[in-house]
Amino acid sequence: MSGYDAIVCGGSFGGLAAAGQIGGRVLVVDRLEIGDGETSASAVPLACLERLDLVHHAQQVHRDIVLHVGDRVHTMRLFDFATFDYRALCEEMFARSGAEFLRARIHSSGDGVVRTSAGHLTAPIVVEAAGWRTSAPKGDAREQARAGRRSFGVEARQPFRGEGLHFYVGPGHGRRMFSWVFPAGDHVRAGLAAYDGRSSLSGDLERFLERHDLGVPRVTHGGYFTSRFGEPVRDGMFVVGDAAGHCLPVSGEGIRPALVFGQLAGRLAERVRTGELPLDDALSRYRAYVMSRRKGYDALDRLQSVLDRMPDVAFALLARAVGGRRLRPWAVRHYWDVADPALLTPGPAREPLPEDVAA
Repeated sequence: MSGYDAIVCGGSFGGLAAAGQIGGRVLVVDRLEIGDGETSASAVPLACLERLDLVHHAQQVHRDIVLHVGDRVHTMRLFDFATFDYRALCEEMFARSGAEFLRARIHSSGDGVVRTSAGHLTAPIVVEAAGWRTSAPKGDAREQARAGRRSFGVEARQPFRGEGLHFYVGPGHGRRMFSWVFPAGDHVRAGLAAYDGRSSLSGDLERFLERHDLGVPRVTHGGYFTSRFGEPVRDGMFVVGDAAGHCLPVSGEGIRPALVFGQLAGRLAERVRTGELPLDDALSRYRAYVMSRRKGYDALDRLQSVLDRMPDVAFALLARAVGGRRLRPWAVRHYWDVADPALLTPGPAREPLPEDVAA
Protein backbone atom coordinates (compact mmCIF):
# COMPACT_ATOMS: atom_id res chain seq x y z
CA MET A 1 0.00 0.00 0.00
CA SER A 2 1.40 3.41 -0.91
CA GLY A 3 0.30 6.95 -1.71
CA TYR A 4 0.82 8.32 1.77
CA ASP A 5 2.94 11.38 2.45
CA ALA A 6 3.73 10.14 5.94
CA ILE A 7 3.06 7.14 8.16
CA VAL A 8 2.95 7.45 11.93
CA CYS A 9 3.54 4.24 13.91
CA GLY A 10 1.57 4.60 17.13
CA GLY A 11 -1.67 6.38 17.98
CA SER A 12 -0.98 7.87 21.41
CA PHE A 13 0.47 11.22 22.50
CA GLY A 14 3.74 11.34 20.54
CA GLY A 15 2.29 9.93 17.33
CA LEU A 16 -0.82 12.11 17.40
CA ALA A 17 1.25 15.22 18.16
CA ALA A 18 3.39 14.51 15.10
CA ALA A 19 0.46 13.65 12.84
CA GLY A 20 -1.22 16.94 13.69
CA GLN A 21 1.71 18.90 12.25
CA ILE A 22 2.00 17.09 8.90
CA GLY A 23 -0.12 18.04 5.90
CA GLY A 24 -1.01 15.88 2.93
CA ARG A 25 -2.11 12.29 3.31
CA VAL A 26 -1.05 10.91 6.68
CA LEU A 27 -1.74 7.42 8.02
CA VAL A 28 -1.66 6.52 11.73
CA VAL A 29 -1.16 2.81 12.43
CA ASP A 30 -1.82 1.22 15.81
CA ARG A 31 -2.82 -2.21 17.11
CA LEU A 32 -5.60 -0.55 19.17
CA GLU A 33 -8.29 1.97 18.33
CA ILE A 34 -7.53 5.61 19.06
CA GLY A 35 -8.20 6.23 22.75
CA ASP A 36 -7.82 2.58 23.76
CA GLY A 37 -4.87 1.18 25.65
CA GLU A 38 -4.37 3.84 28.33
CA THR A 39 -1.34 2.92 30.41
CA SER A 40 -0.51 6.15 32.23
CA ALA A 41 -2.12 8.17 35.03
CA SER A 42 -3.09 10.78 32.40
CA ALA A 43 -1.74 13.78 34.30
CA VAL A 44 0.16 16.58 32.60
CA PRO A 45 1.22 20.15 33.36
CA LEU A 46 -1.80 22.35 32.77
CA ALA A 47 0.31 24.49 30.44
CA CYS A 48 0.37 21.64 27.91
CA LEU A 49 -3.42 21.52 27.68
CA GLU A 50 -3.57 25.31 27.52
CA ARG A 51 -1.06 25.49 24.67
CA LEU A 52 -2.91 22.75 22.76
CA ASP A 53 -6.32 24.35 23.43
CA LEU A 54 -7.47 21.12 25.09
CA VAL A 55 -8.19 22.37 28.61
CA HIS A 56 -11.81 21.25 28.23
CA HIS A 57 -10.58 17.66 28.65
CA ALA A 58 -9.14 18.40 32.11
CA GLN A 59 -11.01 16.56 34.86
CA GLN A 60 -9.30 18.29 37.77
CA VAL A 61 -6.53 20.89 38.20
CA HIS A 62 -4.04 20.61 41.06
CA ARG A 63 -1.73 23.25 42.53
CA ASP A 64 -0.20 21.07 45.24
CA ILE A 65 2.14 18.11 45.02
CA VAL A 66 2.02 16.22 48.31
CA LEU A 67 4.97 13.93 48.98
CA HIS A 68 4.62 11.25 51.68
CA VAL A 69 7.91 9.77 52.93
CA GLY A 70 7.26 7.50 55.87
CA ASP A 71 5.54 9.66 58.48
CA ARG A 72 6.73 12.89 56.87
CA VAL A 73 4.49 14.88 54.54
CA HIS A 74 5.81 17.67 52.30
CA THR A 75 3.52 19.92 50.25
CA MET A 76 5.10 21.68 47.28
CA ARG A 77 3.77 24.11 44.70
CA LEU A 78 5.81 23.75 41.53
CA PHE A 79 3.34 24.37 38.69
CA ASP A 80 -0.26 23.41 38.01
CA PHE A 81 -1.01 19.86 36.90
CA ALA A 82 -4.22 18.51 35.40
CA THR A 83 -5.67 15.03 35.27
CA PHE A 84 -7.56 14.55 32.01
CA ASP A 85 -9.76 12.23 29.97
CA TYR A 86 -7.33 10.10 27.97
CA ARG A 87 -9.79 8.79 25.41
CA ALA A 88 -11.44 12.12 24.68
CA LEU A 89 -8.13 13.94 24.36
CA CYS A 90 -6.64 11.36 21.99
CA GLU A 91 -9.79 11.27 19.88
CA GLU A 92 -9.78 15.06 19.49
CA MET A 93 -6.07 15.18 18.65
CA PHE A 94 -6.64 12.54 15.98
CA ALA A 95 -9.70 14.32 14.56
CA ARG A 96 -7.78 17.60 14.35
CA SER A 97 -4.91 15.93 12.51
CA GLY A 98 -7.06 14.94 9.53
CA ALA A 99 -5.08 11.70 9.32
CA GLU A 100 -6.39 8.31 8.27
CA PHE A 101 -6.25 5.34 10.62
CA LEU A 102 -5.35 1.68 10.18
CA ARG A 103 -5.78 -0.78 13.00
CA ALA A 104 -3.00 -3.31 12.55
CA ARG A 105 -0.02 -4.77 14.34
CA ILE A 106 3.29 -3.27 13.31
CA HIS A 107 5.90 -5.96 12.67
CA SER A 108 8.73 -3.59 11.76
CA SER A 109 9.42 -0.20 10.23
CA GLY A 110 12.32 1.70 8.75
CA ASP A 111 13.64 3.38 5.59
CA GLY A 112 10.19 4.32 4.35
CA VAL A 113 8.58 0.88 4.80
CA VAL A 114 6.17 -0.16 7.57
CA ARG A 115 5.39 -3.88 7.69
CA THR A 116 2.08 -4.64 9.38
CA SER A 117 -0.42 -7.43 9.84
CA ALA A 118 -2.45 -5.70 7.10
CA GLY A 119 0.42 -5.63 4.60
CA HIS A 120 3.41 -3.48 3.72
CA LEU A 121 3.00 0.29 3.70
CA THR A 122 5.36 2.81 2.16
CA ALA A 123 5.83 6.56 2.57
CA PRO A 124 8.74 8.99 2.22
CA ILE A 125 8.31 10.03 5.87
CA VAL A 126 7.87 7.67 8.84
CA VAL A 127 7.47 8.66 12.48
CA GLU A 128 8.18 5.92 15.03
CA ALA A 129 5.96 6.39 18.09
CA ALA A 130 5.09 2.77 18.87
CA GLY A 131 5.93 2.91 22.57
CA TRP A 132 8.59 1.10 24.55
CA ARG A 133 8.21 -2.04 22.41
CA THR A 134 9.30 0.02 19.36
CA SER A 135 8.65 -1.03 15.77
CA ALA A 136 12.18 -2.35 15.20
CA PRO A 137 12.44 -5.88 13.72
CA LYS A 138 12.45 -8.73 16.22
CA GLY A 139 15.76 -9.94 17.59
CA ASP A 140 18.91 -7.98 18.32
CA ALA A 141 17.71 -4.93 16.38
CA ARG A 142 14.67 -4.59 18.63
CA GLU A 143 16.65 -4.97 21.84
CA GLN A 144 19.15 -2.37 20.68
CA ALA A 145 16.39 0.05 19.72
CA ARG A 146 14.62 -0.17 23.07
CA ALA A 147 15.45 2.23 25.88
CA GLY A 148 18.11 0.93 28.24
CA ARG A 149 15.99 1.03 31.37
CA ARG A 150 12.30 0.44 31.91
CA SER A 151 10.05 0.83 34.93
CA PHE A 152 6.66 -0.78 35.41
CA GLY A 153 3.48 0.66 36.82
CA VAL A 154 -0.08 -0.47 37.54
CA GLU A 155 -3.08 1.67 38.42
CA ALA A 156 -6.75 1.40 39.44
CA ARG A 157 -9.55 3.96 39.28
CA GLN A 158 -11.43 4.16 42.55
CA PRO A 159 -14.70 6.02 43.35
CA PHE A 160 -13.27 8.64 45.71
CA ARG A 161 -12.50 12.35 45.55
CA GLY A 162 -9.57 14.43 46.74
CA GLU A 163 -7.26 17.38 46.19
CA GLY A 164 -3.61 17.53 45.17
CA LEU A 165 -1.32 15.03 43.50
CA HIS A 166 -0.18 12.64 46.23
CA PHE A 167 3.04 10.64 45.92
CA TYR A 168 4.04 7.97 48.44
CA VAL A 169 7.68 6.91 48.66
CA GLY A 170 8.17 3.27 49.58
CA PRO A 171 11.20 1.73 51.33
CA GLY A 172 14.47 1.91 49.42
CA HIS A 173 17.46 -0.44 49.53
CA GLY A 174 17.49 -1.03 45.77
CA ARG A 175 13.82 -2.03 45.39
CA ARG A 176 12.01 1.22 46.09
CA MET A 177 8.44 1.63 44.88
CA PHE A 178 6.52 4.84 44.34
CA SER A 179 2.78 5.04 44.76
CA TRP A 180 0.35 7.79 43.88
CA VAL A 181 -3.21 9.00 44.26
CA PHE A 182 -4.29 11.47 41.56
CA PRO A 183 -7.84 12.86 41.96
CA ALA A 184 -9.70 13.26 38.66
CA GLY A 185 -13.14 14.67 39.37
CA ASP A 186 -15.43 11.83 40.42
CA HIS A 187 -12.65 9.30 41.00
CA VAL A 188 -9.01 8.95 41.96
CA ARG A 189 -6.27 7.20 40.01
CA ALA A 190 -4.30 5.18 42.50
CA GLY A 191 -1.28 3.20 41.46
CA LEU A 192 2.33 2.28 42.04
CA ALA A 193 5.49 1.72 40.07
CA ALA A 194 8.85 0.00 40.54
CA TYR A 195 12.09 1.41 39.16
CA ASP A 196 13.59 -2.05 38.70
CA GLY A 197 10.98 -3.14 36.15
CA ARG A 198 9.18 -5.69 38.32
CA SER A 199 5.80 -6.39 36.74
CA SER A 200 4.13 -8.49 39.45
CA LEU A 201 2.65 -5.56 41.35
CA SER A 202 -1.03 -6.47 41.69
CA GLY A 203 -0.64 -7.63 45.30
CA ASP A 204 1.31 -4.48 46.17
CA LEU A 205 -1.45 -2.35 44.66
CA GLU A 206 -4.15 -4.13 46.65
CA ARG A 207 -2.21 -3.60 49.89
CA PHE A 208 -1.63 0.07 49.07
CA LEU A 209 -5.33 0.68 48.42
CA GLU A 210 -6.26 -1.13 51.62
CA ARG A 211 -3.83 0.94 53.71
CA HIS A 212 -5.37 4.16 52.42
CA ASP A 213 -9.01 3.01 52.60
CA LEU A 214 -9.45 3.24 48.83
CA GLY A 215 -11.36 0.01 48.35
CA VAL A 216 -10.65 -3.06 46.24
CA PRO A 217 -9.32 -2.61 42.67
CA ARG A 218 -11.82 -3.81 40.09
CA VAL A 219 -10.24 -2.78 36.81
CA THR A 220 -6.55 -2.02 36.49
CA HIS A 221 -4.30 -0.84 33.68
CA GLY A 222 -0.61 -0.21 33.33
CA GLY A 223 2.57 -1.40 31.71
CA TYR A 224 6.19 -0.58 31.16
CA PHE A 225 7.46 2.96 30.69
CA THR A 226 10.96 3.99 29.73
CA SER A 227 13.29 5.68 32.15
CA ARG A 228 16.47 6.11 30.15
CA PHE A 229 17.15 8.38 27.16
CA GLY A 230 17.30 6.60 23.80
CA GLU A 231 18.05 7.33 20.15
CA PRO A 232 15.74 9.96 18.55
CA VAL A 233 16.51 8.91 14.96
CA ARG A 234 16.57 5.36 13.62
CA ASP A 235 16.55 3.87 10.13
CA GLY A 236 15.50 7.11 8.46
CA MET A 237 12.68 7.79 10.96
CA PHE A 238 11.84 10.39 13.58
CA VAL A 239 11.52 8.55 16.92
CA VAL A 240 9.36 10.05 19.68
CA GLY A 241 7.83 9.15 23.04
CA ASP A 242 8.69 5.92 24.83
CA ALA A 243 10.18 4.55 21.62
CA ALA A 244 12.98 7.09 22.16
CA GLY A 245 13.06 6.84 25.96
CA HIS A 246 11.51 10.31 26.31
CA CYS A 247 9.74 9.53 29.59
CA LEU A 248 11.53 11.49 32.30
CA PRO A 249 13.38 9.47 34.96
CA VAL A 250 12.44 9.96 38.63
CA SER A 251 9.04 11.57 37.95
CA GLY A 252 7.91 9.14 35.26
CA GLU A 253 6.44 12.08 33.34
CA GLY A 254 6.18 11.01 29.71
CA ILE A 255 3.25 12.89 28.20
CA ARG A 256 4.82 16.35 28.10
CA PRO A 257 8.01 15.18 26.32
CA ALA A 258 5.98 13.03 23.90
CA LEU A 259 3.83 16.03 22.95
CA VAL A 260 6.74 18.48 22.61
CA PHE A 261 9.13 16.23 20.68
CA GLY A 262 6.25 14.78 18.66
CA GLN A 263 5.21 18.20 17.43
CA LEU A 264 8.80 19.18 16.64
CA ALA A 265 9.26 15.99 14.63
CA GLY A 266 5.99 16.64 12.82
CA ARG A 267 6.95 20.21 11.89
CA LEU A 268 10.26 19.10 10.48
CA ALA A 269 8.52 16.26 8.65
CA GLU A 270 6.15 18.80 7.10
CA ARG A 271 9.12 20.73 5.75
CA VAL A 272 10.31 17.53 4.15
CA ARG A 273 6.88 16.95 2.62
CA THR A 274 6.78 20.47 1.13
CA GLY A 275 10.32 20.20 -0.25
CA GLU A 276 11.83 22.80 2.06
CA LEU A 277 14.25 20.32 3.64
CA PRO A 278 15.74 17.00 2.56
CA LEU A 279 14.86 14.16 4.93
CA ASP A 280 18.44 13.68 6.14
CA ASP A 281 18.69 17.37 7.05
CA ALA A 282 15.38 17.29 8.94
CA LEU A 283 16.38 14.16 10.85
CA SER A 284 19.73 15.70 11.72
CA ARG A 285 18.10 18.86 13.05
CA TYR A 286 15.58 16.91 15.07
CA ARG A 287 18.28 14.73 16.55
CA ALA A 288 20.46 17.73 17.38
CA TYR A 289 17.69 19.41 19.35
CA VAL A 290 16.56 16.30 21.20
CA MET A 291 20.15 15.44 22.10
CA SER A 292 20.60 18.97 23.43
CA ARG A 293 18.06 18.00 26.11
CA ARG A 294 19.99 14.88 27.08
CA LYS A 295 21.93 16.52 29.88
CA GLY A 296 18.72 16.93 31.89
CA TYR A 297 17.68 13.33 31.24
CA ASP A 298 21.06 11.97 32.27
CA ALA A 299 21.02 13.99 35.49
CA LEU A 300 17.59 12.58 36.37
CA ASP A 301 18.74 9.09 35.40
CA ARG A 302 21.62 9.29 37.87
CA LEU A 303 19.31 10.71 40.51
CA GLN A 304 16.88 7.84 39.99
CA SER A 305 19.65 5.34 40.75
CA VAL A 306 20.51 7.23 43.94
CA LEU A 307 16.91 7.57 45.09
CA ASP A 308 16.35 3.84 44.69
CA ARG A 309 18.88 3.23 47.48
CA MET A 310 18.55 6.37 49.56
CA PRO A 311 17.29 5.93 53.17
CA ASP A 312 13.87 7.43 53.84
CA VAL A 313 15.25 10.12 56.14
CA ALA A 314 17.68 11.36 53.49
CA PHE A 315 14.93 11.21 50.85
CA ALA A 316 12.69 13.39 53.03
CA LEU A 317 15.49 15.93 53.55
CA LEU A 318 16.17 16.07 49.81
CA ALA A 319 12.46 16.57 49.04
CA ARG A 320 12.29 19.41 51.56
CA ALA A 321 15.35 21.08 50.00
CA VAL A 322 14.09 20.81 46.42
CA GLY A 323 10.68 22.14 47.42
CA GLY A 324 12.20 24.98 49.45
CA ARG A 325 12.37 28.62 48.50
CA ARG A 326 16.04 28.57 47.47
CA LEU A 327 16.26 25.48 45.28
CA ARG A 328 12.73 25.30 43.92
CA PRO A 329 13.03 27.97 41.16
CA TRP A 330 16.27 26.41 39.90
CA ALA A 331 14.87 22.87 39.97
CA VAL A 332 11.62 23.83 38.25
CA ARG A 333 13.39 25.82 35.53
CA HIS A 334 15.73 22.99 34.59
CA TYR A 335 13.02 20.34 34.80
CA TRP A 336 10.69 22.47 32.65
CA ASP A 337 13.32 23.23 29.99
CA VAL A 338 13.82 19.55 29.17
CA ALA A 339 10.53 19.67 27.23
CA ASP A 340 9.14 23.20 27.23
CA PRO A 341 5.35 23.38 26.67
CA ALA A 342 5.84 26.84 25.14
CA LEU A 343 6.82 24.98 21.95
CA LEU A 344 3.34 23.44 21.64
CA THR A 345 0.64 24.80 19.34
CA PRO A 346 -3.03 23.79 18.92
CA GLY A 347 -2.67 23.11 15.20
CA PRO A 348 -0.14 22.90 12.34
CA ALA A 349 2.49 25.60 12.72
CA ARG A 350 5.93 26.48 11.47
CA GLU A 351 6.68 28.35 14.67
CA PRO A 352 7.70 28.35 17.41
CA LEU A 353 10.70 26.13 16.73
CA PRO A 354 13.83 26.14 18.87
CA GLU A 355 16.51 28.21 17.22
CA ASP A 356 18.88 25.29 16.70
CA VAL A 357 16.15 23.33 14.88
CA ALA A 358 14.75 26.15 12.77
CA ALA A 359 18.12 27.53 11.67
